[in-house]
Amino acid sequence: MRYLYCHPLFDERKCAHRFSFQLKNTFESAGLTLERFDYRGTGEAEGEFADVSLESLRRDLESRAAGDELCIVGLRFGASLAFDYCVRLAAPVKALVLLAPVIDGAEYVDHLYRKQRIKDVMTGESLAALRDEGYDNLEGYKTGVKFIEQLKGLNLTRMAGEYTLGNSFLIVRISNRSGAEPTITALAESLKGPAKRVVVENLEMPMFWERIPNADYGELTRKVLQFCCV
Repeated sequence: MRYLYCHPLFDERKCAHRFSFQLKNTFESAGLTLERFDYRGTGEAEGEFADVSLESLRRDLESRAAGDELCIVGLRFGASLAFDYCVRLAAPVKALVLLAPVIDGAEYVDHLYRKQRIKDVMTGESLAALRDEGYDNLEGYKTGVKFIEQLKGLNLTRMAGEYTLGNSFLIVRISNRSGAEPTITALAESLKGPAKRVVVENLEMPMFWERIPNADYGELTRKVLQFCCV
């Protein structure tokens, strides 16, 4: 069994780095290896973010995941990409852990644009150089307009209607506020027929992908490890 971690995108990748590091350490403490990798054009990987597309991200994950039985853990867009991989390729994934997944891509893009407008106002800069023809600026990243439209088109609840595998799901809502989230509840309900097992957890803790907090990830990393090892 291999354990694979899919990072978020944009500034969420940077803010969540410490979490992924601690998650890796939690797996290592149990004698397991959690494989982390950077998509082309992100992190330490080759290429430019301006060239990132949904197709390139899919290729990056497929090249890492092919050939073995897997447990995939994804955070935010990384969870969405992992879900897309399972549904689209009917891939042999034993368990899939979706941490605060981006369920509605259109809402996600709108959220990124609102964050960018706030940054523009605060800094007095528009970073117009990142808005060449065919590109736009999202959180300081020169992002292809085609890729933005692809992100808008992602909707996990709709995609769940095409899901036919029998693997297990852990879906974790992470929020500063307690209680359930309707979109996560709807996604979980849509998976309960074809999936082998669907577990939903609600954790009240800082949304650490939005900023770099001094947070205790222990409860979350232990839940992920326990689910992957069942």
